Formats: sequence, C-alpha cells, structure tokens
Amino acid sequence: MVAFKLANILLEIDDFLSSYPEMLYRASDVPVHEASESALSFSGSLDLMTYFNGFSCSKWGKYTGLDRAYLHVELAGDACDIEMMGVSLDAAKSLPMTPLTEPEPLDHTLGPSETGVRFHFAGSDAFTPIELEFTFDTWAVVGPILKSSGTTRIRNAYWYAQVDEDAIRSVRLALATTTFKKEAYVIPNIQAIKDSLGACSDPIAGKFHMFVVDNGRTLPAVELSDELVTVIPNNNVGGAGGFARGMISALEDESSFSHVLLMDDDVRMSPESIKRTFNLLSLVSDTYRDAFINGAMLKLSEPDVQYEDVAHVLNNGQFDRCKGSLRMTSLADIALNETVDVEVPNAYGAWWYSCIPLEMVRKKGLPLPVFVRCDDVEYGMRCDPIYMCMNGICVWHEAFDGRYRASVDAYQYIRNFMIMMACDDKSNETIFFLRTERMFIVALRAMAYDLADLIVSALEDYLKGPDFLCTANGEEILKANSVKNEKLLPLADALREAAVNHPEFADKLLKFSPDMKVLHDTRPSPIIMKMIRAIPYNRHQLPDALLRDDPATVFYGPGPAASRDQVGTRILVACDREGEHAHVRFMDRDRYRSLRARWKKAKRAYGKKRSALHREYKSAMPKLTSVSFWKSYLGMS
Repeated sequence: MVAFKLANILLEIDDFLSSYPEMLYRASDVPVHEASESALSFSGSLDLMTYFNGFSCSKWGKYTGLDRAYLHVELAGDACDIEMMGVSLDAAKSLPMTPLTEPEPLDHTLGPSETGVRFHFAGSDAFTPIELEFTFDTWAVVGPILKSSGTTRIRNAYWYAQVDEDAIRSVRLALATTTFKKEAYVIPNIQAIKDSLGACSDPIAGKFHMFVVDNGRTLPAVELSDELVTVIPNNNVGGAGGFARGMISALEDESSFSHVLLMDDDVRMSPESIKRTFNLLSLVSDTYRDAFINGAMLKLSEPDVQYEDVAHVLNNGQFDRCKGSLRMTSLADIALNETVDVEVPNAYGAWWYSCIPLEMVRKKGLPLPVFVRCDDVEYGMRCDPIYMCMNGICVWHEAFDGRYRASVDAYQYIRNFMIMMACDDKSNETIFFLRTERMFIVALRAMAYDLADLIVSALEDYLKGPDFLCTANGEEILKANSVKNEKLLPLADALREAAVNHPEFADKLLKFSPDMKVLHDTRPSPIIMKMIRAIPYNRHQLPDALLRDDPATVFYGPGPAASRDQVGTRILVACDREGEHAHVRFMDRDRYRSLRARWKKAKRAYGKKRSALHREYKSAMPKLTSVSFWKSYLGMS
C-alpha cells in the first residue's frame, strides 16, 4: 500500500478571492499567511470545511470506491484542538428544504492507531505532523475545525488515501486552452501553472503539459514556451478550431497523454483544480474509467457563486443546468453541490473546464468546425459520457447573465444546434423549429430587424448543407454578423443620437425615461397578454393612423413584447436590465416585409430538404471530425 495524495488544503488566498476568504477557511480572527514557511498563523478557531478545503466523502467514495482517507497537517506554536466535523448524506439530501446551520461531529475513532477524529496538539516550537483517519460512512463532506489556545501555525495540510500501488492508473494530462487576444487572463494562468506545477511533489509532477493555442497570434510564443508549456500560433478558427488544434497536439505528442483538459482563456483558475483532476483520474473505478470531468464555472463578479458545472439539453432544444446557482461560502450549498446527481440523459459539460479521455477522441473524433457555440454541447451529445464533478475543481468566468449577442446567441446557436440535431438525433427538431419560428416572430414584433435577419440567416446557412462548413470562413461570418448586434449606448446618448437622426420624434425621445417594471417583470403573463402575443405581427399590420409616436421600453434581448404600451408604438427603446444603456428602434415596414418573405422561402426549403439534410450531415460527420480534415482546415498539411 502507498500513500496517495488526493487534495491539498489551500492556505493562501488569491487576490481576486481576498474578499471571500470563506472559500478557503472561516476564522474567528484574521489569519496571517507566512510566505517564508508556506504557513497560516491563526488565533481562535479555524474552520476548514469549505468549498476548497473540505473533503467530499460522497464523491471520492462514488468515483473511486475508497471508503476511508486521512487528514495530514503540520502544526507549530500554541496548543490546539482539532475535531473532524461533517454533513451527513441524509442531511445534505434533505437540502434545501431542511435548514443546515452547523456541521455534526464525527463521533467515533478509527484505524489500528486509534488516532480517531479528535486530537489535542500540546504545542511545539517546531512543526509537528498530525494525522487523522476517518471512514466515509454516510458523510457527504467533512472537514477539520481547529481551535487554538493562543497562536498556532498550520502548513503542509492535505488529504490522502492508502491505496494498492497496482490500483493507480497511468495518467498523463494535457491542458489545451484556446485564446484570442486575452493576454490579461492567459499569461497569468500560464505563470500560475508554471509556479505551481513546474516543481511540485504532487502525483501530477512530470505527467502534465499545457498547450496554448493562440488564435490571435499575439502571444510571445518563444518566450512563454518551455518544457511545461507550448504556445502554438494558430489561425483564428474559433473555439472549436482552437480546441481541435489542442486535441491534435495531445494526440500526436510523444508523451502519450491519456487525457486532454479543455479550458477557456478568459478565466481565473487555481492550479489545485488541475492537481485534483489528475488525482481523481488516477484512482477512478472501472465504472468511471471513461468518464469526463467537468469543472464548475464560478462568477468572477461574485467569486463564491457557482453558476454551472454540468448541464443537459432539453427535448425542446433549450439548455438547463443540473443545479441552480449555489453560494460556495454556504455550508449547506457546499454539501448540496456534492449530492445533486449530474448523471442525467443528454448531459454535456461546457469547455470552460472539461477533461476528456483521449481514447474517446480517437473513437468519436474532433469537434465539428462550427467556430463558436454548441461545439461543446454537440461533443457531449456525440460522446454521451458519464460526467464527474467535485468541489474545488473549477474556474472563474465572467457571468452570462444579461449578456446577449445576436450574432452568437441567435445565428451561431440556431445554425449549430440544427447541425447537431441532424448529426446526433438529440432533441425534438419539430419543437426546436417552432421555437425558432416564434423567436423570429417575436423579433419582428419588437422591431429587432437585425436579430430577425440573423435568425433567417442561420436557417439559410444550415440549408446549404455540410459543404458549407467545409469552406465557410467562420471568422468572417462572425465579423459580418457582429455588425448586426445592437450597439447599446448610455441611455442619454442613445436618445440624443436617435433624436438627431429622426428629428420628427425628437421632443418625445428627449423626454423619455425607461419603464423599469417592464425590464424586471418576471411574473407569469396573464391570459389576456398571452392572447395579445398570439395575434401575429401586431404593429406592422396596423395603419399609420392607429400608431403612436410615444416611445416604449423593451428589453434588448430576445424577449416577447410584454407590455400593452409596446404594441401600438412605432418607437421602441431597447434597454439593458438596469435601464442604463439602450438602442432605439424605429418601425420599418419594408424591412419587415423583406424578412417575412425570406423566412417563408427558407421555411419551405427546410420542409422539402429536412430528411435529405439529415443524411448529408450524418454522412459528412466522420470527415468533418477527422484529424486529416482538421489538419487541412487549420493549414497544418
């Protein structure tokens, strides 16, 4: 048997977590990190049952078959009591209905040494190693609480297990990150990995390499590359193309990597997450041998809020998170996060942090050449893997709340999702098409003509078949479509600009203020409003005599016209949720008629070609996802 480290206990807080120390520890007094000895000096109590430092009995037991583990700490200074505390599976599974205010003590001793789950450190000038053994039993998460009689220092703290050496899997991990002019993120991430993984003594040492695929060709490749990191200048082929290049690098490297970890460039990350990923892969049972590991996305603006880890595709084509947002400074949410089942049908893991066995890449191929959006979703549908996730395996990313870019969230989503359905037979295509048509109708009603244009364009380009994917320039398409994204200006500037361009409405525009009730009304619609929305093409079918010149407020994203005031006006002020930025829309009957005609034509063509398109896309899938195709597409051969 050998001691195999499972996870380090983090004692130094990253700068962006400085206001959220409870992600690492809860302390009665403010601890001081001593960099010279990598130690944390504390007085009073130090609670380590947190998102990063608690131990997930439920996940380690489920994924590896382990039934016990050890806590190792080194203490110096004044006397200190250590007690292991936990949240039981029963308590965790009853959340959030049953309140959880504090953990329970582990009240039994274990192991031949009878060290147990309580320990009194008598104090010492020199650091003294201490180990506590515990069984997983019925615990969801456990962690130690230390109580000092004066000032105690802690260092070199970690969780480990005693395992049969033959049970340790041979793992070599490649990290592939795709970047496009995100130096502010990617360079610090490269340095953090070099500092933490370059000379560490953890199991990952010597079995890891980072490939940085630079789609912007703006990184100093020679300067940043070394034995741990390789920067690869690449054409701008989007996230799908960048990750495909990273996968190819991992497949063909002489190091014989077993897994590739895909990670976004615009994230803050902790190298400890990578270490835990490696450790978990090294011990997984046969049941989870081919599973993917997906790291959670936490919000950069609120670093203790977990937005998503694993999601799934609904039958109507919408995406849904397996868990709602969780606050990872809450003990209840930390426990709940480890008990919600993510092994659900049609699951996928977003590529902000997704670890994939390379054997699956050999079997299922590389991503589809869709540039951006739905590449990770499609890959999840195609591979249909089991997903694993765990507290402390994560990245921090800008939140998606309130951010809408029609070029991506309409055109790329609709076109690529339809390709995915043709290739993988996931979701109900009829329902998805009806949703798309409704989105188009709503866009016209709200006079979002550029959005409606992008919706039609997505269908038209899907109808061109797989040959279009082989030859289309994704970068140029995205640039051209990005011009059609509504440009939100500060409200006063948007109104002044609209008044200059439409002086006949200047008086009403300059007096306008947004109706915040419209922007924030999330209540279910009354039946009368549902009936109004069911009447097709409201304002465009009214004569000018029945239209008003008074502007009305509408949300700039793809929402239905929800207010009676919006129905009869020829001017809509599309605002963000805060009402601080806006774009002013004016009714255009000619454009309305042109877009309707395009939609009807594309819809007829879709009805005729639907089955044939399925066959074409399915037939082209092996080619479009092959290494040979991607090498040609990327200009590698």
